[in-house]
Amino acid sequence: MSRKSWIEENFFKRECVKFIPSSRDLHRCIPVCQVCQNLIRCCCGRLIGEHSWEESPPPMSLCPGPGEDIEDSWSTELHTKASPTNAYGIVDFEDTATRVCRGKYIRVAVDSKAEALLQLMLREWQMERPKLLLTVQGGSENFTLPRKVKQAFSKGLITAALSTGAWILTDGINSGVSKHVGEAVKTFGGHDLRKRNTVGITPWGVIDNNMDLIGRDVFRPYQPLGNPLSKRACLNGFHSHFLLVDDGTLGKHGCQQGLRRRLEKHIQLLKIHPRLNQGVPVVCVVVEGGPAIVSTVLDYVSSVPPVPVFVFEGSGRAADLLAFLHKHTAADRQLDADIKEDFLVRIRDVFRVDRAEAFHLYNLFLQCMDNRQSITIFDSESEDQVAPDAAILTATLKGTKASPAEQLSMALAWDRADIAQKDILVYRQHWQVGSLEQAMLDALVMDRVSFVKLLIDNGMTMSRFLTVDRLEELYNMPQGQTDHFLQHLVEDAKQTSLPIGYRLSLIDIGLVIEYLIGGAYRSTYTRKHFRAAYNRLQDKEGRQNSSSSLSKQRWGLLPNSSRGRSLQDLHFFRTAQPYKCKEQDVSPGSSRDITLSPGLNDAPLLVPFNFNDLFVWAVLQQRQQMALFLWQHSEEALARATVACKLYRSMAFEARQSSMDDNITERFKAFSLEFGQLAVDVLDCAFRQNEQMAMKLLTSEMEAWSHFTCLQMAVSSCHIPFVSHSCTQTLLTDLWTGPLNMSKNSFLKIILSLLLPPAVFLLEFKSKAEMCHVPQSHEARLFGLDTVKSVPAHEGTDHMGSRDSERGLSFHDKCLGPVSETLSSVTMNCVSWITRLYEFYTAPVVKFWFHTVFYLAFLMLFSFVVLVKMEDEPSIQEWLVIVYILSTAVEIIREGDRSAGCQSACWSLPHHDH
Repeated sequence: MSRKSWIEENFFKRECVKFIPSSRDLHRCIPVCQVCQNLIRCCCGRLIGEHSWEESPPPMSLCPGPGEDIEDSWSTELHTKASPTNAYGIVDFEDTATRVCRGKYIRVAVDSKAEALLQLMLREWQMERPKLLLTVQGGSENFTLPRKVKQAFSKGLITAALSTGAWILTDGINSGVSKHVGEAVKTFGGHDLRKRNTVGITPWGVIDNNMDLIGRDVFRPYQPLGNPLSKRACLNGFHSHFLLVDDGTLGKHGCQQGLRRRLEKHIQLLKIHPRLNQGVPVVCVVVEGGPAIVSTVLDYVSSVPPVPVFVFEGSGRAADLLAFLHKHTAADRQLDADIKEDFLVRIRDVFRVDRAEAFHLYNLFLQCMDNRQSITIFDSESEDQVAPDAAILTATLKGTKASPAEQLSMALAWDRADIAQKDILVYRQHWQVGSLEQAMLDALVMDRVSFVKLLIDNGMTMSRFLTVDRLEELYNMPQGQTDHFLQHLVEDAKQTSLPIGYRLSLIDIGLVIEYLIGGAYRSTYTRKHFRAAYNRLQDKEGRQNSSSSLSKQRWGLLPNSSRGRSLQDLHFFRTAQPYKCKEQDVSPGSSRDITLSPGLNDAPLLVPFNFNDLFVWAVLQQRQQMALFLWQHSEEALARATVACKLYRSMAFEARQSSMDDNITERFKAFSLEFGQLAVDVLDCAFRQNEQMAMKLLTSEMEAWSHFTCLQMAVSSCHIPFVSHSCTQTLLTDLWTGPLNMSKNSFLKIILSLLLPPAVFLLEFKSKAEMCHVPQSHEARLFGLDTVKSVPAHEGTDHMGSRDSERGLSFHDKCLGPVSETLSSVTMNCVSWITRLYEFYTAPVVKFWFHTVFYLAFLMLFSFVVLVKMEDEPSIQEWLVIVYILSTAVEIIREGDRSAGCQSACWSLPHHDH
């Protein structure tokens, strides 16, 4: 169905088809004379000639015939005919020379369905879904506002609307309170039509020059400057949309109020956000107003649930009377006799009504005060008054009688963390179990960075929040193009096509991370212990389908004992060990070196170091502001910035290879450069303050890259300045030489030590302080050999002696002291010799010369075997050649994946175009 046909099938106009004279002094003329045709009007407000007589002829006489009764009442239902609307399109206001002001409009019947109207506004007009509805009620005649009141009203209303994504409903005419709303939009509003969302619900019959708007799907110019003598009103040019309500009357106000109230109630049924169950809140803003406003306020505050009413004191008439009564009924809600009489006089003077009508209005005012908790008075003259936009939103929260969790959902949808901090997350507030965790999950999904920070500042513990289920939920949230791109990366990483509705797992995410960073990186999500625990978790959840969803969300992966486990199980972890003072216990069995393995039978715990997991999620979901915020938390700032730089660069490369939009590729590159610059700034700052600490910073994340060259190449891709390159080259030299002090050891000594192993003990080794910033090998950390690294025998002996001299020796120690010292000295010497041999043969420079010497020996033996005549039985030389070839093949197979992966990760780093 086309847009035009859908509109005409669902929306109608109303035309009067029965002439019922409004005057009882009628001419008995047959046919109707010219005087009657030009003077006597129908109850609908039209003359005889202004009616449509398509289906029936005009009346021959205004007087009833014999036996006919005089119809003294006119109604829309009985005396009008509905037909498809003939006026909708775009109206262009011609008097706004300084800016282009256009609005969409449609003529609708007074009994139109609210569902169809809302569908029109959301689907056809493509208005953004409202997160708040500000319905402005007040006087329809022109009035003047005091300067402070006008400033507070204009700035507060528009700021509240723009900051929350609210719709503003008014009468839409260029007079009264609607004119003040238009001036507020002009002063503080934006130029974007879709972001203005100021809807005028106006009676069709009161619009001046409404015939200029007739036309189907048309573009109509409109002159809002009407005739000053006319009783009709013009449309206000600073409204973005108009619903022109037609009840078949002409020049009569009020028919739009019923449709407006139905539309407001239907908008309340909308969800404030697809993730939240909270409906769209409505708040009524009262400025000035006549007697009808009192009934309107009563209708709002007495409805279920009540609609908060925000009154601007000082604006005049009904608003000031409401403010006066609200203040004088604060204590016991009863007025003294003298105050009551004074209030009745005020009503009579303000509204110019008789005493009976004044007493009726007084009772309506008192009924409004029965629900005074839903009424907020804003005094712009007060010195301690908060900002008007914050006051409006606070009144919305408090007036709806919503629970704290529902109020937090509303503030979250508005992205107003200031309101949540001031009015919701307050001392002694009671929260249901899991409500704050759900709020944190919603804030992450909705990309509300300020709320994530607010919840963390108010005690939200991320280690208690992030579970496997929640992390997978974050990755599987539909994000449109972002979600499609992530699935594309999973398909590339797994080399297979994903079925429709496939749910990503953390293992899939781990494969994507490894695919983007390179083969040298091993993600936590792809390690054996994680896979085993993950599969066990899935099996256990499958057997406990009857358990509650909350308990299922509590499942994690690691047991309580695994908090102290080695950092090698994390995304990013530190391999450089800080220098330990001599007073610490350096025995291999010290508690700091115990690595606890995860016991699957233990109570499951949440995933640790979850800021890193959330950081990677934000990067893969292309949420740059969230990623920047998470980057500031926890540790490993340099590593995380470098990893984000690499991820974004690889994602840009994948987007370009997939022929995606160039804007997406450029956005990835911009994000990559931003994190690259952060890495530069961190490293430069550290290097300028302390060169040694800068070296430690560079070596704090080695294992995540499996080799320092990969990190050096990644840092180089960020264009780190020369001062940082010199630091990097120094570290590369330390990595090459290992524990050997090459300033005192020549290459000839190394070759001699290879040929004569006892010569190793003649070499000079680096001290433990010098080794603290050099990355240790995985094997050294695994077997705890780093705890006794580079500790000379005499140091240990002197250390023990110093302790004895300080603490004193017991009788037992005095007797057995020499024997203990001898045994300790021998033990430390043996350990020192073993450590030196291990460090010597594992140093990269020694490995290089070892392979070089033995390769030369192999070449000589191979040449000898080839040149000399072969015997029937293999000779010793041939066996040596065979053994060397086989051992080399085994070594290549063992190191192939790791070395090739490191090289591919390094050389696949995309460099800057220039």
